[in-house]
Amino acid sequence: MARITKINSLEKALKVAGGQITAQQLLNERMYLKTTGWSKIQLSTDFRDELINTITFEIVGGRAHTKERVYNRLKFENPQHWALDRIFVSKYKNNPARLYYCAGQDATYEIKQLREYLK
Repeated sequence: MARITKINSLEKALKVAGGQITAQQLLNERMYLKTTGWSKIQLSTDFRDELINTITFEIVGGRAHTKERVYNRLKFENPQHWALDRIFVSKYKNNPARLYYCAGQDATYEIKQLREYLK
């Protein structure tokens, strides 16, 4: 049986990753690890909640009702959307790791499309 790596922070996710990490990978609990390749991971409950809160309230945004629906979709379903693959984990020097959205040409449209999909 394969060992499942437990992740409890963005810092740990970066430490075990072999390269870039996206929100889609974290939410799917499957990411590329530098030691074993594509592997199943397990997010701690607190970290998963923190991840969902950050995506919902800081990246996707919208009105209160929209945020509530997005939060519930991320929490209780397994959404697949290309824009979730554009939310990356990043760390610069001694600053804490964070999530950021890497926008294409029309970030406003992209976030609106993601928001509509997740509602």
